[in-house]
Amino acid sequence: MPKRMSEQDLNKLINTLELTPNDGEHEFLVKESFISEGTPDDELSGRLLVRADKIFVQDPLPGGAPAVISAVLPVVIHVNGQAIEEPTPVTSQDIIDWELSEPPLYAITISEDRLMAFFTLYSPKKFRWRLNNQYSSSVLKVDASIDLETVTGQLGLNQIIVDFEQRGIIQNLNISGIHGELQNPTYQPIPASKGRAAVPGENARLDLFFSETIENEFNEIEGQVDYRSHLRIPSAIRGQVIARKIPIAEGIPGYDVYGEILYPPPPNDITVLARNNTVLLINNEVRALYEGRPRVTGDKIKSFDICTSYLVPGNVNIKSGNIVFSGDVVIRGDVEDNMIIESLGNVYVAGSIYNSTITATGSIVVKGNVVNSNLYSGYFGVMYNRIYNCSKQLIDEGRNLQKAVWLLNQAVQSRNQSVNFGQAVLLLLESKFQKIPQIIKELLSVLTTVQANYHQDLGQTLHFLNLFLKPVQLVDFLTEASLSGVIVMLEELHSGVARMQESKVEVNIGKCQNSTLKSNGDILIHRDGIVQSELFSSGNITFLKTFSVCRGSKLESGGSISAYYVGGESGAQSLLKAKHSITVRKMYHGKITVDRYTTEITEPVENMNFDAETVRMLKLQMESK
Repeated sequence: MPKRMSEQDLNKLINTLELTPNDGEHEFLVKESFISEGTPDDELSGRLLVRADKIFVQDPLPGGAPAVISAVLPVVIHVNGQAIEEPTPVTSQDIIDWELSEPPLYAITISEDRLMAFFTLYSPKKFRWRLNNQYSSSVLKVDASIDLETVTGQLGLNQIIVDFEQRGIIQNLNISGIHGELQNPTYQPIPASKGRAAVPGENARLDLFFSETIENEFNEIEGQVDYRSHLRIPSAIRGQVIARKIPIAEGIPGYDVYGEILYPPPPNDITVLARNNTVLLINNEVRALYEGRPRVTGDKIKSFDICTSYLVPGNVNIKSGNIVFSGDVVIRGDVEDNMIIESLGNVYVAGSIYNSTITATGSIVVKGNVVNSNLYSGYFGVMYNRIYNCSKQLIDEGRNLQKAVWLLNQAVQSRNQSVNFGQAVLLLLESKFQKIPQIIKELLSVLTTVQANYHQDLGQTLHFLNLFLKPVQLVDFLTEASLSGVIVMLEELHSGVARMQESKVEVNIGKCQNSTLKSNGDILIHRDGIVQSELFSSGNITFLKTFSVCRGSKLESGGSISAYYVGGESGAQSLLKAKHSITVRKMYHGKITVDRYTTEITEPVENMNFDAETVRMLKLQMESK
């Protein structure tokens, strides 16, 4: 058995290993050079002559160049049995022949989808061609003309039908149409054969029996907030059908003009999974097992669950701690300074948010103000989720660690020694991969604060993550298989968060200041407006109240922006950017961008609707001044 390598020698070996990617190879461009050819001297050059369909060659005088011959279609010149495509020098020793590449009397064309074949008649008769006589010249282009007085052939119906059959075009051949074209030529393409298109099937689809649209604001009844109003937060009762899958319908095959079967594209199916508090029945219905908010998440795989809410009766602060919850979070009070709320659902805040970060894979609704805070909804709620980010970092670092252990083991074996797998991992963690324990600690701090059952069993994941923080146990128990298993668990954790992203989301707030809001749906401001903030929306940004303001802020929308008062008589300018349009009641100064056109607003404008063309014209007017 090979001798175990000492820890000191292992550390020396680790420092010599190349664990960084190599530089890419450079590409070089090779330039080609081109050489131009001269023309022969006419006085001493050879000569060419065309008479009575024959080509005559005279050799050059001493010091002269051979004559040069070429042809104009349909004439094709052969020199010594080879057809020439470019001007070619010839002498009397060369054998020069010619033939005619006559245009066809008709053409058969097939549509790109092979469902139609067309017959186009060019001429029902074949005529004789003659070479045009030409005087002696050192450079000669041989051409020909048609003799309409001399008919050499007549196009017949049988000849055309044989041609179609030889091409394999036999399906529904329009013989009468071809015969009619021969008798009374139109010289236009006529349908000669027709196939039958395949009838496409129908994709599977989902019928949803609940609203995915989240409420604009809370209802109040006698001073109390109604958090369970079905008009505001979609809900389902036990036993209710919340969705039904309509199965795929297969298409009907067709055939092309060659008689080959055309199969319709296979319809797209939908995979439906019933997760927490739901059940998928044999008739493709999804039913609720408990009361709560029905939710569908995922793209190619649609997952249904009933989301129960986590209710905070007062404020979120140091006493309550940060909140990580696998469903909706409802907060009856404020979110105080330096708090974090991470929801795999929606977040509803009855009060205000101060100096905090909110991430939600669904929507975020805030009745009050948002001050010095970051709100991330939908796609951005996934991207800024700590579980999502930490697990992704650990997956990448774990794969690099696997590679490093393999390289280290190879180097040790080349010295006829061996190393314990756990010891190799520990030494690499202490030297090359010091980030891993730090990321694990951050991920554990988040996972241990999850307020409800997560989308998967975290017990084993937590056990192995803690193992990396205990050197003695790591050396004794970690194996190559268990390291791979940890990476698989992290991948499930990472993809589980990604699957929780909801498609129809929004951020709805009363007012914000010095804050950042990002949503892959709409952003709605239902009260005073925004000051010194950045808003990014994949949908629309809308100010709902006529007194709403936008001052010193940057707004970017994948749809449209609708605002009332932008800027002021003094203060920092606002930057508004939208894909489709920007509407303002009054804008004092700032910058407007619609699509790819930008213009500066230097004087107050009122009741303006900016689209791409409007912005382009304004920019041209300003440039002309």
